[in-house]
Amino acid sequence: LVRSRGLGDVYKRQVLEHVRDAGALGPRYGFMVVMACGIAMLGLLQNSVAVIIGAMLISPLMGPIISLGMGLATFDLRTVRESLRTLGTGVALALAIAVPVVWLSPLQEATGEILARTRPTFFDLLVAVLSGLAGAYATITRKGETIVGVAIATALMPPLAVVGFGLAVANWEIAGGAAFLFMTNLLAIALSVTIVA
Repeated sequence: LVRSRGLGDVYKRQVLEHVRDAGALGPRYGFMVVMACGIAMLGLLQNSVAVIIGAMLISPLMGPIISLGMGLATFDLRTVRESLRTLGTGVALALAIAVPVVWLSPLQEATGEILARTRPTFFDLLVAVLSGLAGAYATITRKGETIVGVAIATALMPPLAVVGFGLAVANWEIAGGAAFLFMTNLLAIALSVTIVA
């Protein structure tokens, strides 16, 4: 019994270290946020679902959100602060790339893919909650490949890119709706992770 408890403690420490690393702020994180947002913005402007899915696959935003949820579950205020800082930096970088992409693009019409991310529904919240539960379970059991599916399901980067689109074309309704969807997804995932953890 003592040995199994010891192994549990070691495993828990490994999971928390893995989560902290995934949610850490660094050059790789910044680069991937910029690339993901650029790809998402181009996909949204072209109304291309395939390109948008590509952006979801490489977006690193799930890392700090899962780290935030774990930090809340373990009452680790340092992890919570670092996760929020990483998330804030990611949001700022994404908006900093989305707005110029729209300004430089000859396509500035609100496509169907853009408009689809401006009116959050209860089902969007449900998807985020279920994805958060799946993401937390995958993190705790170290099934990293599941996180990819969760990243696609929650679609964190496209709403953030739509916020950038709304700001670029000065359409506050689009920017506000997409920001609400992004925040809903973020909070639902973080709280789901906290519950599972």
